[in-house]
Amino acid sequence: MDTPASVAAIMSRVGVWWAVAGGWAIDLWLGEQTRDHHDVEVVVSRRDQHVVHAALSADWELFALDPPGSGWRPWSGVPIDGPAFQLQARSPSGEFDLFTEAVDEAQWCFRRDNRITTGSHEVIVPSASGIPIVRPEIQLLYMAKSTELKNERDFEVARPHLTPDAAAWLRDALQITLPGHHWLQQLG
Repeated sequence: MDTPASVAAIMSRVGVWWAVAGGWAIDLWLGEQTRDHHDVEVVVSRRDQHVVHAALSADWELFALDPPGSGWRPWSGVPIDGPAFQLQARSPSGEFDLFTEAVDEAQWCFRRDNRITTGSHEVIVPSASGIPIVRPEIQLLYMAKSTELKNERDFEVARPHLTPDAAAWLRDALQITLPGHHWLQQLG
């Protein structure tokens, strides 16, 4: 498996908007590994798919999960459209996932509910190690859909460290997208 640092070294050469996502984003934000991770996920802008393909295809086998729920298929670089969002880079030394996001110079839009938006500059923050990560409240919003133990654990360890503004943003977003979600009680 690749590490966030090794994936960051690869992605920093691609020259696109990107950040580590998933559970690693939470752990990098906290500055410590709080659980095992089976993969490294990064987000990229949906509009940069051609740049990502051109930058990675010489050294990596690239795959797309299109349509969602199907199996992985080789990705030739033809852009995938929503609802598909997941790409994967594989090599003999490892693999990592790439999630395409609806983001432009000004705005990011939550892939699961276009009522949730924020400025594109608000989505990514640097971790203590300097690796760009998805802001924790945004990452937790993605995780909220599933009650998998890993997502519940990520919320438990991250929630006490959220700023009041971040907790309010997550609470407001959950009230719109998942009203009645059990995390709402803990967000005040």
